[in-house]
Amino acid sequence: MNQNSSESAFTQLTQIIQSAAKANTIEAQVQHIVDAISETLLVDVCSLYLRQPDDSLRLVASRGLIRKHPVVIPSKQGLVGQVMQLQSTINIKEPDQHPGYYYVANSAEEQFHSFCGVPLVYRAQVNGVLVVQSRRSEALLSDYVALLSTLATHLAMLIATYSKDLFVTPSQVKLYHGISGAQGVALGKAFIRKESKLSEIQKLKTDDVAAEQQRWVSLKAEAMDELRQERDTVKDTLGEGLASVLDAYQMLLSDATFEQRIVDEVAAGFQLPWAVRQSVSFFSDKFKEMDDPYLRARHEDIEHLGAKLYQIWQRTSEPETPSGSDPLILVGDHISVSDIVNLATDRLAGIVCFAGGSLSHIAVFANALGIPAVMGTGDVSVQNSEQMVVDGDAGQVICSPGRSTLREYKRIISERQSLANRLQADSQLPAVTTDNVRVTLLANSGLQADVLPGLKFGAEGIGLFRTEVPFMVRSSLPSEDDQEKIYRSLISHYKDKPVYFRTLDIGADKPLSYLPMVKEDNPALGWRGIRYILDNQPLLITQLRAFMRAAAGSEHVHLMLPMIASTEQLDQCLAILSEVHHQLIEEGVPVCRPKVGIMVEVPSCIALLPFWRNKLDFISIGTNDLSQYLLALDRNSPLVGKWYDSLHPAVLHELVRISSMAKKMNLPVSVCGEMASDPVAVTLLLGMGIQQLSMSAAKIPLIKWILRGISREQAERLLAEVLEQDNATAIRQLGQQFLASNQLLFNDSTQK
Repeated sequence: MNQNSSESAFTQLTQIIQSAAKANTIEAQVQHIVDAISETLLVDVCSLYLRQPDDSLRLVASRGLIRKHPVVIPSKQGLVGQVMQLQSTINIKEPDQHPGYYYVANSAEEQFHSFCGVPLVYRAQVNGVLVVQSRRSEALLSDYVALLSTLATHLAMLIATYSKDLFVTPSQVKLYHGISGAQGVALGKAFIRKESKLSEIQKLKTDDVAAEQQRWVSLKAEAMDELRQERDTVKDTLGEGLASVLDAYQMLLSDATFEQRIVDEVAAGFQLPWAVRQSVSFFSDKFKEMDDPYLRARHEDIEHLGAKLYQIWQRTSEPETPSGSDPLILVGDHISVSDIVNLATDRLAGIVCFAGGSLSHIAVFANALGIPAVMGTGDVSVQNSEQMVVDGDAGQVICSPGRSTLREYKRIISERQSLANRLQADSQLPAVTTDNVRVTLLANSGLQADVLPGLKFGAEGIGLFRTEVPFMVRSSLPSEDDQEKIYRSLISHYKDKPVYFRTLDIGADKPLSYLPMVKEDNPALGWRGIRYILDNQPLLITQLRAFMRAAAGSEHVHLMLPMIASTEQLDQCLAILSEVHHQLIEEGVPVCRPKVGIMVEVPSCIALLPFWRNKLDFISIGTNDLSQYLLALDRNSPLVGKWYDSLHPAVLHELVRISSMAKKMNLPVSVCGEMASDPVAVTLLLGMGIQQLSMSAAKIPLIKWILRGISREQAERLLAEVLEQDNATAIRQLGQQFLASNQLLFNDSTQK
């Protein structure tokens, strides 16, 4: 191929991609590309094979190859299998002479004397193979191979991005993908919650406007009464933190603008249901148009409120819970908090919500209750009492699972439960190593609903209370009294145990819907954490007043400042704290000035620690943010997240540096973040001399069990060996080998 023909081919490449984009379905787009490749490269066959869960390859689109039956090439078989396994192109003539050749019966491919296969790679994963074949006995020209590889890249992205269930046959449509709302795995029978659909309400006129207006007054009063009752139920069973979520519905119902639109529609002569529909639709659309993800997710609240109003107006009752004791999977288009409240918690095994996302209030509830949940699945074809699997870890749902699938999930659940029971038996024992080193294990928290799980799993205090969470589940700022009640309640539950409160850490990925936020190109490095709070000092002052009032009479309350990067920031915070403390004393309010420390998250603060020794009572290393700032990548990014590993040598050497400095300064140090619950990382932290860890409450029994099975001397030897390594993979392997040699490593299916 000469230069002109090469340029022509790549011009055709652009045309192929653009014309394929006009097809109505992804199947049609893929077939269009396959057809166009055949014509552009002047080959007799172009075929697309997609990778299956068992690593076999299924033919899903072809031009020129006879298909009398489904074509599936077994794992690692044939030239196609080798392309996938090697992740590289195979371009040869006379393929039937190749030792790896695999003949597809009844395909008549023996007439083709050349083969070129290129892998479809997306985000480092091979998800298929694109193949061209010709009757001519000659390898494909290099320029055409380049063209084919480029098209394969576009195909890989198209397939991976737009359809997880591409070309699945009807008999296989049992798997639905969504977003993980809460982790965990559950089996149960479907309990479908059919919400009253406002979209079905007809636009009807009324002959009696006054009567219709009175119906609205009665409807509003009845709905408000139900919401108050539900709130009381949640408060009694789950705590004030989750109960405050329901305040959003009451506030929406009390909103003058919301009510005025209903009143105006009725005054215009329309029946009440239509008026409610119009008002709900108007405000729901307004929320959906907002850029902020948390605020955008609040459209669900207004829609849930509308459904409740319509249900009450229809005088329909809640669906009757199925008899028996079988675990239930709550399924519906828009699951509401009311649906959860009205179902016995001992039977609620999982939640599947056709709409919604990880920021919805249902996801907040599911996480607090420890109930696996999958959100945003789209319509799921399922019947009441049909067997379901909810895999909150993978964000997927399986309806009527086959016997082998059901058996595998039952095994996973059984192993997890067996492990949990085994660990729970010793959860109240102290974490003391075999050479008598005591490690304090604390729980991370953000809601009052986390209090009981923390105590159940043996937490010796709260190592990180994320004070922004109570702010995030509300529709407006909590008052000083509201905050004081939340903090005092937590302190009272952990009486005589340490409690570490982190001041508001908002901005970036944790915006508050009711506060102004600036859209930034790089929010992770922008207006967040202490930077935002120091620019909005009334927030900090109110919170500090609530802290010190709640801490009155307690010597175990600690205050942590997030994202401190400079002496100026630290001094400004300490000055505000002193001023607030002085004001409260002058007001005659009983207070206690808490111990003050910082979250070591921003790398710049590490070198400054010796200068701050007389200003700090402790430090807490936030390994999540510190690691991603050191590695200069977003650990949640689907594109670069794969490079994130908290066991990266650079991270470990910095942790050694921090712990050594803290020891020289006699400054107490703790670790909170994912490393605190990673068995390998915990062993290395012990070797560094760190003796206080904070983690998710459910992880405490496992970490406690591991620490009770090793010595600090062993951990120090492992750390010395690890610090000689230059990559995270080798470090993790060494750590896992160490744990396995001490019979402290579980199989992957149990840990996942």
